[in-house]
Amino acid sequence: MSLIDQITYKTKYFKTVDDLVEKISSKTVVPYQLEVQPGRIKGNKICWMPCSYCYGGSSKNDGQRLDPERYLEIIDQTNNGPNGNIKKIIYAGYATDPLNYEHIDGLIEKSINFGQVIGIHSKLIKVSDKLINLLSSEKIVETSYLTVSVDGGDDKSYNAAHSLTPKVKVYNRVIDNIKKITSISKTNKVKLDLSANYLVTKVNCAKGEIFSGIENLINAGVDSIRFSFPQLPRGMDSPEGTIIPNRDEVKRIYKDIKPIIDQFKDSKTKVVLIDYDADKEINEPRTLPCFSRFIYPAISYDGYLSNCSQSAASHFQDMAIGNLQTTDFWDAYYDYDEKDIYNFMKEQFKKMVKNDCRCDRKEHTVNQIFKEQLSSIF
Repeated sequence: MSLIDQITYKTKYFKTVDDLVEKISSKTVVPYQLEVQPGRIKGNKICWMPCSYCYGGSSKNDGQRLDPERYLEIIDQTNNGPNGNIKKIIYAGYATDPLNYEHIDGLIEKSINFGQVIGIHSKLIKVSDKLINLLSSEKIVETSYLTVSVDGGDDKSYNAAHSLTPKVKVYNRVIDNIKKITSISKTNKVKLDLSANYLVTKVNCAKGEIFSGIENLINAGVDSIRFSFPQLPRGMDSPEGTIIPNRDEVKRIYKDIKPIIDQFKDSKTKVVLIDYDADKEINEPRTLPCFSRFIYPAISYDGYLSNCSQSAASHFQDMAIGNLQTTDFWDAYYDYDEKDIYNFMKEQFKKMVKNDCRCDRKEHTVNQIFKEQLSSIF
């Protein structure tokens, strides 16, 4: 699959709709992937920075966490399912950063030892020597990846994008951490893809910032760089008064920075600029029917098994699949009425509307398939 296919959500998450529904009805379905979103145990903050465009910015820290030992047990269970094992584990965060979790190295190490494909989404503000060695291991399975969010081309633009004071010096630390990983992994010829994401806002879109950002990331050794525009977070009705550009601003910024991106078209590092909403702007908060709980559920920082990455937070517990502190993974996953699956799903959709969950672009794209093929039922 090409890079463009991957980042425009053309991954084949299931064989066919009919096949998926049959497996759900017979309780033989196995998730395509599981997203794990651990939250830091110490302190009051669940993430490193108060990014104003954060999709999970409305999340609250209620202090609930899975015990570290229980987390390891759950990862063990993903590799010992009654109908098959979960082959792909994504370590990320709706409102958190996985590398801010004190025991993240042990979780990732277990997944690597199980031969699971791993994906990591992080701002990479810090990374332990142990994790660097793990990511440079010959045990890394092909298609495993690390995606670093680097929404700036220098200290000034980075701090502005992340709501940090001008005195903070984080940007170069992130670039250095990328270099630490790429220098070892490339020497060891590891199959880990290392990419960078750059969300373009009103405060980090100057041509000089874009150019320096690309040069710094190429020199750091990343395999690809994706420039895109943030989606309006949950709780926001309009981008006005924020650093998130509206549609007219997106079009203007895109036109301004596209020539900069094109300067690197012959680079070994793939550099792309994508306006996901160019063809069809997403105005609805969610697309129903939603079958995400069967395809890519997520473990929230509060220890609940959630329907998807975008509902993995404590204020969505009312619609969560189960509490993994007290329930084993597969018991929670298969806890649904398979004899009346459509009415069960309809009740779930009511909870989604009540709790005001919001699809990200991946979930809108995937759910549209179900909407087109199952509209007569739902």
